[in-house]
Amino acid sequence: MTEQKAKDLKAFYRYDADHPFASMYPLLAKQIVDDLGVTSGPCLDIGTGSGALLIELGKITGLELMGLDINPEARVLVSENARRHGLPEERIAFLQGDVHALPLPDGDIRLVVSRGSIPFWDDHATAFREIYRVLQPGGVAFVGGGFSRYQSKEEADRMRPDWVRKDNPEKRARWLHREFLEEALLDATVTNWRIIEGGYGTWVEMRKTSQASVTAGYGEGARHAMSDL
Repeated sequence: MTEQKAKDLKAFYRYDADHPFASMYPLLAKQIVDDLGVTSGPCLDIGTGSGALLIELGKITGLELMGLDINPEARVLVSENARRHGLPEERIAFLQGDVHALPLPDGDIRLVVSRGSIPFWDDHATAFREIYRVLQPGGVAFVGGGFSRYQSKEEADRMRPDWVRKDNPEKRARWLHREFLEEALLDATVTNWRIIEGGYGTWVEMRKTSQASVTAGYGEGARHAMSDL
């Protein structure tokens, strides 16, 4: 990486009040906690970048935070942003790695989150399979792209890149299509999932059933694909 590219990357991932999504990340973190109810245990953010989502989750939960990024320079950026927000940098462990081969053992993570990395995945079925593999029984993943429904629709629309706002089908990423995601999830043999679509983005929620849920009748055989928004 050239020195100029490193400077540009650092500027782009500086998470402060001037960040273009500064008002969104706290609301998205609150939505995740409210909807999924996970406030403790290991949490992995895939494609963490600036660490913004982890930082906001760290402010309101006791989660054990881990950020994974393929770019090793992200380690410094995440630490700097954590300090900037008054979060002890030791709260966030950094892992360099790829979603297609997560450097974690089976059943290790209670909550997996990712906002914005999904367009860059090369093989979505493999990525979903890896995420599901590292989830603990009873664990949940929330991955995709977009904004929080706790924002106003007007604010979310202002934040959208131009190519999304124009809704040009030729420029829409393949992951935005429900059929593509459904096929990838089925290929990954993930058995408990839903797709959440609407004006605030496209998200995939995956749950690994625990023995308690199997006993209650929510077995591994059920596949769920629902539009909530």
